Amino acid sequence: MSETTVPKDPTLRLRAHVESILARSSVPSADRGDVAEELYGHLWQRWQDALAAGAKTSEAAEQAIRSFGEAGQLGHEMTGAYHSRLYSTTIGVLLPAAAPPPGKPWGYRRLRLLLALMAIVQFVLVGILIGLTPVRAALFVLSAGLSIALSVLAFRAFGRAQRWALRYCQFVLAMVLVQGAATIFSAPSGGLTIPILGVIGLWMLGPAIGSQMAEWFSQSRPIGLGLTIALVTATAAGYGLPYVASAMPDPTQVSASDLDLQVAAVCTRDASGGVTAVEVNTHVRWSRLDLLPYGLGQSNVANSWQDGFETGVSPSGGRNSVDWRTAWISIPSQVPLYLISGEPQFTSPNGSVDGLLLAGPPQNLASLDPYVPAFDGIEFAPGGLHAGWTYEIRQHYQWQSGTNPAPADPLVVVRYAHLDRFVVQALASCERSGTAVPMELPYSWASQ
Repeated sequence: MSETTVPKDPTLRLRAHVESILARSSVPSADRGDVAEELYGHLWQRWQDALAAGAKTSEAAEQAIRSFGEAGQLGHEMTGAYHSRLYSTTIGVLLPAAAPPPGKPWGYRRLRLLLALMAIVQFVLVGILIGLTPVRAALFVLSAGLSIALSVLAFRAFGRAQRWALRYCQFVLAMVLVQGAATIFSAPSGGLTIPILGVIGLWMLGPAIGSQMAEWFSQSRPIGLGLTIALVTATAAGYGLPYVASAMPDPTQVSASDLDLQVAAVCTRDASGGVTAVEVNTHVRWSRLDLLPYGLGQSNVANSWQDGFETGVSPSGGRNSVDWRTAWISIPSQVPLYLISGEPQFTSPNGSVDGLLLAGPPQNLASLDPYVPAFDGIEFAPGGLHAGWTYEIRQHYQWQSGTNPAPADPLVVVRYAHLDRFVVQALASCERSGTAVPMELPYSWASQ
């Protein structure tokens, strides 16, 4: 029965007003029948009072309805009586206890399935949180929570023919189709990727934009500007926060500015001025360390990249090191200065290096320069470093005998890699020490 049709029978008119009140409320379905009878009883008594006062039958019914109150306001009050004021102004508006129109439009179950799938997908994606650092994990939790709550709420509202649920479903469907198209176009050359969710989205596109669906939802009442803004904001946050989390730096993780790395070279020269030995002294100090750098699970620490650095000595370029300090310096092969000991000398604040280094040459640290021998690299064990501690590392390089003449201008290059996240480089010569500066990762290293 449409709202513009007024029943001629006064009792039906009273019943219609009761149904209109309940349509604007969120009275639990188990109590709906009793509440309807109670409301009708109050209306009937007012109608009888108006009749006793001399009003005509139809006029008495209208007087009873006017004195009883407007349906929207009464429905709001009924919702508040069964829930809370906050619920009555939010969920009660989004999920009114109104009976949907009879019948179901074509594709109804497909679109509800989409909402259910999105909630399930978001729930499954929560499993990746164990590999995320704390702030990123918090943003993903917030994102997943919002997306799941919105999908569940829209799933319920969809069954009650609420127009906002259809709009939300159309937005989700558009997002699924856009992501599916992006997956196809970003596939490697010569390859083909078929996005499963994108195919499902195409299957659901017809019903989502069809006239039958629009007509079925047409009787839904507006939810108001405030709730519309809240839904749009929550939707944008729910589906946008993962991208924000991926792009933003996590403040619980260190940056290159937290690392103080300095390098000095002490050179020994022969009578002709050639360098016969170079002692490389590296100073390492972290002002702070990462909080859970391997994610909340911390389960793959042993197989993850660790902190470490590589040292190389070039036979030339030392005097120009100040001009080359921001460039990626490659150490040429067949370097005549070689490390005479694979065991560098370490000095730490407590006099011990127990637990500081991984055994043997670096295994997980990707080579920063293909010409630097593996034994020139040093890799720290997980949890070996301490914030605020200064570590001094001494490495001794010897001139390769039988090679003439000895270099007069060697360049020392030290690169420190923090996990797989960033690299700093420090240059030094016999006359000049160097402080590390951040470097752009080589493509071959950053893409591993």
